[in-house]
Amino acid sequence: MQTIRITDLSGKNVKTEDFLDGTLSVVSHSGLHATETFLLGNLLRLKPAHGPILVAGNRTGVSAMAAAARFPECPVTCHAFDIHHARAILRNLAANRFAFAFTHDPFVTTAEEQVLNPEPGALPCVKVACTSAIPPGPYGAALFMATPGTMTGELILDQLEDLHRNLADGAICLIACEAESGPLFKQIKAIFGNFSVLFDKRNLSCVAARKQGPLARPRDFSASFPASLPGGETFTLVSLPGVFCHRRPDAGGLALAEIAARELTPSPRVLDMGCGCGLVGILLAKSQPNARVTFVDSHARALAATQRNLAALKLEKTELTLSDEGITRTGFSLFAGNPPYYSDFSIAELFLRTAHATLRPGGICLMVAKTARTLEALQSGCFGNAEILPRRGYGVVKSLR
Repeated sequence: MQTIRITDLSGKNVKTEDFLDGTLSVVSHSGLHATETFLLGNLLRLKPAHGPILVAGNRTGVSAMAAAARFPECPVTCHAFDIHHARAILRNLAANRFAFAFTHDPFVTTAEEQVLNPEPGALPCVKVACTSAIPPGPYGAALFMATPGTMTGELILDQLEDLHRNLADGAICLIACEAESGPLFKQIKAIFGNFSVLFDKRNLSCVAARKQGPLARPRDFSASFPASLPGGETFTLVSLPGVFCHRRPDAGGLALAEIAARELTPSPRVLDMGCGCGLVGILLAKSQPNARVTFVDSHARALAATQRNLAALKLEKTELTLSDEGITRTGFSLFAGNPPYYSDFSIAELFLRTAHATLRPGGICLMVAKTARTLEALQSGCFGNAEILPRRGYGVVKSLR
């Protein structure tokens, strides 16, 4: 029996689950997500015929490891949009002695550049891709986990079409989803033409769909919208499914950019953290041609949208960094942050630590929130000073380094 561990805990603090007729055991903290258990339970349906295998939507790496061990003759690629999830997969691969390689979009930089070369006897190599689209195929088989709580419906459809496009003709895609099955089944049928239901109950479903040829009418899920600063030039930005505030400019981001534009010095160095499609940093770069802007986001699609917008607007004094841990470079004159406010403000605290570490003396930190009192207290604790500047129904909190 092969055992895969994705937790450092032991004894009564773990849950052990068996798959593949008892040949695979998975040890985790509280059990795998139901969608992943369905994929593992139907893994033998793939029959990839020596073609590469793609695993998408996964956050543990377990499905990729199981596929690599079960079909050692087939190269396995595990795709993730967010670097936080990709790093978790890399850690689990290393802990279970799988060789791995890591890849990202060529227009970004990231700290995750290493390729592990383990000692002799290591298990097969899994390629981990944190990219804005699935690495080009063709793939002989695919497994896809769709969880609407963390993936928008539009992103699921976009990825289903991307999966279909990169599968070889005749290849099977196993799709497990936590959502109402009716609308999903309709979309799968429109894309693949046919599918067989393996499980469908209580907003959980698993199907097997086989590619039968090219998609008749592929869709473009990108969206464009106008953006400008008051009295400034209006230009068009593009966003992608999965990117924050897809299809519209975020009001908090606009408030942040409008306050930040007042603080720009000649030839400023700006750090736009949690950049999304690049709204704030691009507005600032357009208002101050000598600005040098570094865009940071943990989501590969956010940086892909930013890159498209920078290229369309011919903005060149920029850098894009894929990170969920901030950056180490210093000397910035202005930090602009619009973090998500969940996980008990832990992400906002990461933004503040990054701002304090990267701003030069006299630099300005600006963060935005709908309700800014808690943020003001956190920011004051970090910088020793903070004030709330109201804008567009939001509070932009300003601190001096």
